[in-house]
Amino acid sequence: MSSMNRRDAIHRMAALLGGTLSAPLVAGMLSGCRPSDHADWTPQTLTAHQNELVITLSEHIIPATDTPGAKAAQVNRFIDLMLTDWYPDDAATHFLSELDTVDPRARQLFGTPFLEGTAEQQTNLLTAFADAARQAEESASGGGAYGNAATGDDAPPPFFSMLKEMTMVGYYNSEIGQNQELNYRIVPGRYDGCVPVEDVYPHLDEAAAESA
Repeated sequence: MSSMNRRDAIHRMAALLGGTLSAPLVAGMLSGCRPSDHADWTPQTLTAHQNELVITLSEHIIPATDTPGAKAAQVNRFIDLMLTDWYPDDAATHFLSELDTVDPRARQLFGTPFLEGTAEQQTNLLTAFADAARQAEESASGGGAYGNAATGDDAPPPFFSMLKEMTMVGYYNSEIGQNQELNYRIVPGRYDGCVPVEDVYPHLDEAAAESA
């Protein structure tokens, strides 16, 4: 990024999500998350089927309209990178185990695996995940980056909350999200969506990250 430092970007992402970002996402943004753009890319943590699920689920969260959606922005690659390099093992395992419930729930609701359902059926299932996440968050009282600080519960946040957060941050840190959706102006001819913070803002110290 050229005219916006990463602390500003973190605050902006948090504002878009209506709250604060989780610690792994903040760490990834500050430390230089760089999903591969190679044509032969394969996921490191997601299975091939899980990757296809993430592509479709994230596209429902940020669909293509007059600007490209999450699929075109390759948000799935960002999510795989975050799960591989930045999320704690328990959080990544929780996300993957919940992701594996998508097909069984789809079969219960509309009789086919999720990817074979209609767009409306897929949306209905994702809405059910969103409702469950909302209820869990409303019932919590004073959680931190993970779990509920008031009860000492260290469980990761709900599946949909993790999915939405990674989708939003991955999208708005992509070239498509910055240049087309946010109309963010960058230096002509060059885009560096994720670079180590010290390479761009050597004066941004740990205090800046802690205040984000």
